[in-house]
Amino acid sequence: MKRAIAVALTALTFGIGGCGPTTPPQPKFIDDIRPIPPALKEVSFAIQRRDLEGSLEREGEAPPRLVPVFASVSSRESYEYRIFDLKPGSPYELLGLQNSDIIVSANRYLIKRPEQFYQFVQLLRGENDATIEIRRGGEGRLLKYSFIPALQR
Repeated sequence: MKRAIAVALTALTFGIGGCGPTTPPQPKFIDDIRPIPPALKEVSFAIQRRDLEGSLEREGEAPPRLVPVFASVSSRESYEYRIFDLKPGSPYELLGLQNSDIIVSANRYLIKRPEQFYQFVQLLRGENDATIEIRRGGEGRLLKYSFIPALQR
């Protein structure tokens, strides 16, 4: 399933699958993957799969807002997004994200368009583990997730 997320993120990044007279640019995987900085604070979450499923079902049509964070005024490309308008009970809240967090990467892939992050969260249904790198209050964090099945009784 991690391969499916990687392919989906690459397809969204480079417009693969679109139609038109030109061939889409080939992915530059070296540029798309972010090495994990060694000094990141790691925060681990164990999330019940049924809780994730329930929050994804309730999310509906209004995902949170992702606003590009530009390094400077002259910068035209941004690969970091500040997240706003998180709703209680949303999958984003379940993942431990907070309003004003800056999304840096998901499973080490740069997020080049907001749609990529929304799709990443939807694809977590089939994952056993995942990571999201964020900055909160100027401090980098690596959020690590384990998705566990419901306990049998």
